[in-house]
Amino acid sequence: MKIAFKDKRLIINLILGIVWIIVGVSYFPEGENTRFAPYFTIVLGVAYLCMSAYEYYNQYLTITGEKIQINTFPKKQMTISEITKSGYYADDYTFKTPEKTLKVRKSQICTRDLPKFEAFFNDLKLKLNSADIS
Repeated sequence: MKIAFKDKRLIINLILGIVWIIVGVSYFPEGENTRFAPYFTIVLGVAYLCMSAYEYYNQYLTITGEKIQINTFPKKQMTISEITKSGYYADDYTFKTPEKTLKVRKSQICTRDLPKFEAFFNDLKLKLNSADIS
């Protein structure tokens, strides 16, 4: 199951990339003292465009039968079978193993994918609670 980033984040990164490229290109007609500023702003714009494309194609969160993976830089992943505790607090879903903690921000999840993720989270929480009782 793939959970997407919010569209707002993708659109903002796309707009920032285009604006930075336009600002960088606008330095060239002046012709004087074009040292590093135009090149730096163009590179910054391309970086924003690349980041927007990466987030669009890789999505925010990937959940398989074995693991949960957050597709940010660097990628963070956790094996589902090792999860000992899960919780929700302050707009963050938290998954814990004995070695690490993984936080999934609700504010980053696309609203159309949020019910799928909440169903997965509630199912996992029920499994963990029944395992604690047994």
